[in-house]
Amino acid sequence: MIYESRILLQAPEEGAMDFSVEHLSRYLGVRLGLPVEVLEVERFGRGVSRMTWFVTCRRDSGEAERLVFRLDPPAGSVEPTPLDQEYFIYERLGRTDVPVAAALWWEDVGEWTGRPFYVRRAVEGSWNVPDFLTDDPGFDDWRIAISREHMRALARVHAVDWRGLGFDRYLPAPARPEDCGVNYANAALAQYEGVRGQAVPVVLEAIEWLRDNAPPAPCICLCKGTNGYGEEIFRNGKIVALSDWEEASIGDPAADFAFMQYFAPEIMRDGVNVWGMEKALAYYTSVSGIPVTVERVQYYGVIRALRLIIMAEKCAAALHTDPARADVRMAWTGTEVGHVCRQGVLAAMGLRAPPTAQMLADFHLSVESQVQ
Repeated sequence: MIYESRILLQAPEEGAMDFSVEHLSRYLGVRLGLPVEVLEVERFGRGVSRMTWFVTCRRDSGEAERLVFRLDPPAGSVEPTPLDQEYFIYERLGRTDVPVAAALWWEDVGEWTGRPFYVRRAVEGSWNVPDFLTDDPGFDDWRIAISREHMRALARVHAVDWRGLGFDRYLPAPARPEDCGVNYANAALAQYEGVRGQAVPVVLEAIEWLRDNAPPAPCICLCKGTNGYGEEIFRNGKIVALSDWEEASIGDPAADFAFMQYFAPEIMRDGVNVWGMEKALAYYTSVSGIPVTVERVQYYGVIRALRLIIMAEKCAAALHTDPARADVRMAWTGTEVGHVCRQGVLAAMGLRAPPTAQMLADFHLSVESQVQ
């Protein structure tokens, strides 16, 4: 189960935007050029990559609206990608038919803040889809409908004109479909070299394995990166906003199925496979026209594990350089997440047995405890 936690905070944070009601009222009044009344300020407790604040306000005695402030934690983000890249992606996707929250403005370091942030409009809905995680056969049709909704949303992402919108200004793009896997591997190596604090031999082994085993892609697409339950905003069974674009990339659309938590559920009834990854991929191909194989998804699963190792290394570096300002969850990410993902990478390359079911169960239990 995934938990949601929202913490009401008033005190300003050292070296960051002052999220007190008084300060935000002054800031928004100056920024928007009219009187603004801030009604409520909430910090969203889920996630460790970046800080998310919800600000409910009213402009010039109008109707209440909800804004989302996004900024890096005091010790830095666990993501190796910069915050302005995330803002750029939201701003450019706002020009397409991909459902995303509207990006409103970017705020650099200055009079109002100790570090940059950006603001987007909140979208009414929830990441929590009722009855989706149940194994009750009575909800099979509902779970399949949600999975198909997600397939259709990914098809829209993969149809984006990433060249025309300039996504390759931030995201490294392969020259040819045959180069997608190697491009991912090279980008991961550059990210690793930028954050590593110690030698992790399995990373270099994985890079060589990825280069040697890269499958050709059918096309080059914008890919979302992090997908699945907890990452998208739903309302009445429909996706109204795709969120969490920190790991967006340009390459093989199969990469988007390598980390699609829970949204291709394996459903077996009376020995018959009712739904699962293969059926989800077939449905995706039917709506997108892009073939995606399980083998290519498995290949990009190695890259996903590699990126989690990089995230763990960045957490460990933050703890080493600025322990007083690091989030306590960075210690867990820098140790247990990194360890389990190293085991997963080794197993994917055939160098060790896969992690045991108990190890994975303990790992997922730890994940749940961290997001409460």
